[in-house]
Amino acid sequence: MKFQVIEGGFLMHLTMYRYPVRSVVWGETTQYSSGQLSVSREHLLAYLQGKGLLNELEITDMALVSPDSSTRIVNIFDVFAARTRLGKGTVDYPGVLGPQQSVGHGTSATLDNFSVIAISSRFDKYNKVLDMSGPGSSITPYSSFFHLALSVEPKQPDMAHAAYCAGLKRIGLCAGSYLAQAAAEATPEETDIYTLTPRPEGLPRVAYVCMLASHQKSETGEPILYGDDVSGLLPTILHPNEFLDGAVVVPYWGFAIDTYTMQNNPVIMGLYARHGIDVDFAGVVVCAAHITREQRERSVHMIANLVKSILGADAAIVTKVGGGIPESDLMMTIEHLEKNGVRTSAVIMSHMGDGTIQDSQSVYSPAADAIASAGIQDTWLDLPAQANAIGGLTVGPFSNQPGDKPLPANAAIRVQYRDICGAISQLGASRVGMVEI
Repeated sequence: MKFQVIEGGFLMHLTMYRYPVRSVVWGETTQYSSGQLSVSREHLLAYLQGKGLLNELEITDMALVSPDSSTRIVNIFDVFAARTRLGKGTVDYPGVLGPQQSVGHGTSATLDNFSVIAISSRFDKYNKVLDMSGPGSSITPYSSFFHLALSVEPKQPDMAHAAYCAGLKRIGLCAGSYLAQAAAEATPEETDIYTLTPRPEGLPRVAYVCMLASHQKSETGEPILYGDDVSGLLPTILHPNEFLDGAVVVPYWGFAIDTYTMQNNPVIMGLYARHGIDVDFAGVVVCAAHITREQRERSVHMIANLVKSILGADAAIVTKVGGGIPESDLMMTIEHLEKNGVRTSAVIMSHMGDGTIQDSQSVYSPAADAIASAGIQDTWLDLPAQANAIGGLTVGPFSNQPGDKPLPANAAIRVQYRDICGAISQLGASRVGMVEI
């Protein structure tokens, strides 16, 4: 472990080796050289098989996808960074791929401008599409990435849904770990160091409150925080490095959220970029959205105490996951933080309304007077046909109209922004937003 001793305690350091991807090809071996990632199908399958991940699941197709191609990926379940921890005895994604171990320190390697996409064989209205060209590509950061897309099916058609989702998560994470391990044989093109070094007094201390899941729609055994389903989670302080190093995986319910974005959390990355310049990044409080008012009140009181009394924050940023019910948790959190003297902002996706922030939320509080919009999730967009389709023969339907049927995967389709992978990000990675009129 790499810790720096300071007066009164220790500092956690995470060194991140970065390998930007500028092209991808199939090869006899998996390796990274001068921006080119070469992937061996046989070696990847053997690696996943050796980890026991293909005992109940089968990878029916692998595809390498490049930007600016006339390609559509359909039935996207989740998106993952290619990232691994380096050093003897380290474990990737503890609690999910291996035994428990603390993360956020030492050295890790990651492939930039690249992701692993897990494709589901089962229809779900929360599955996403991704066009690599055309109007749909302009509103998502993932259209500029290179991707390894993995189509995964259960060997038994009656496999339980939760078990299938868990398998998709593990395969996506493990494939990304395998690729990053191969890249780490080369010298990194860039190196970043993440640590909350004490800064000069006078800068405002800013905390981040990150909602990891919503009990509105959750599954027992979801591997969210160090492999735990957070069903009993009380608000807890995490070091931001833990997010970057594999402690958090998003729930099975992928509503405007994906694991890649959590691994590269834009609020954390933004606060790190400003740490010591105009803010003092205090740390992260994680929580879950609740169903009952009693649970919600307990949670928001604890959040306010942790942010104000333990982290000593002057300001806070709050993000949520899920739909309407989590907005109650978010608004109550803002109210309690403001009452405690913590100036608070939030990142939220909007619903179609009259053009005001208040009308675009199912729950609203006047205390929420500093809101950043991640876009209107139910805006419609027409996507033209693409030459190639990956992930299935059909896509959709994307509405609740009884007469709507699935369409050919590469056909012209009409979707909402929330159906496009990466277009609406509840963590704030969106390219779109809403301005109140």
